[in-house]
Amino acid sequence: MKAWRKFRERYSQRKNDEKQYVSINETYTDRLNKIQPAYKYVPLWWYVVLFLITFVVLITTLATGNMFIPLAFGAVIVTPLGYLYAISNFRLPIGAFNELLYGVMIQATNGSRHPAGASSYGAIAGDAWYRAQYMLQDQKIGHYMHLPPRTIFFSQVFGQMIGVPVNYGAMRWILDTKREFLDGTKADPLHQWTGQSLQSYNTMAVQYVLIGPARLFAISFDRPMPFGFLFGALAPVVIYGLHRLFPRAKFNLWNVTVFSATAANFYGNLSTGYLSQLIVGTVSMFYLFRYKHRFWKRYNYILAAAFDTGYNLAVLLFSSSLVLVRLLLCLIGGEIILNQLRDALLCD
Repeated sequence: MKAWRKFRERYSQRKNDEKQYVSINETYTDRLNKIQPAYKYVPLWWYVVLFLITFVVLITTLATGNMFIPLAFGAVIVTPLGYLYAISNFRLPIGAFNELLYGVMIQATNGSRHPAGASSYGAIAGDAWYRAQYMLQDQKIGHYMHLPPRTIFFSQVFGQMIGVPVNYGAMRWILDTKREFLDGTKADPLHQWTGQSLQSYNTMAVQYVLIGPARLFAISFDRPMPFGFLFGALAPVVIYGLHRLFPRAKFNLWNVTVFSATAANFYGNLSTGYLSQLIVGTVSMFYLFRYKHRFWKRYNYILAAAFDTGYNLAVLLFSSSLVLVRLLLCLIGGEIILNQLRDALLCD
């Protein structure tokens, strides 16, 4: 509500007095926002034209008018999720909810029921949010890197023009050459082409479309799940009441969406990564933020960016090293050494 009041005040100010209107970058006096007004903003009609082009391509490709529903849902949900991402840097996954909503709608009609329908609905409704999230993320990076917003916009468009055909070509190559591993006809000796993501998408679509939410939640194991909607509706009211009763306890910083979405993650493998995240997060966001705030304010973002860059470089170097080792072994000993190495790695 506080954010909505601020937005309404700024909109009323701009509407009533365009000359004295102060942009968001001129409101704050930090060094980054002082630099940003020198760049031209991305006009609204650029986004409108981009939307119309993609909309026409989508409707032409699918040749159906039923895609207006997921597009409308994506347009509605993008504002609250974008606000949540902007203030907390938390990306809420909504794929399962989209397919659940599709299952509820398809069960109430007499139309055809196919698992691909749920996947298509979830992809379109979810992509409206995910694309907006990526655009917001890139603009934020450009803000920190002192890049003009229009340059970021064109880089995103060019990246999609390159990425879409490359991704499609890669998927076609995988389906043409690895299909027998993906559909289970043959067992992959390296256990690399398992198709786990495809199986997960298919399972989710089958349970929401062919089985249906009503029958699914009638099972004793899944019966408590609908109470999650009741919890999500009442928990913010409870936290708001606690904040009014105990204003110094900072209940206003509690976010039910972030808590619930994180608690819903299933960590099925043993890893030290989660403990490391807990330790680093506690040191950074609690100790340094509270007791060394000037140090945190100056170096926290830079240190996080350095860690992120170092991790991606390490992954890139590791992958490149494996490719170089394979080429070297092929040049030295051919496939014999590779087969022996593979057998040595797979044996107990």
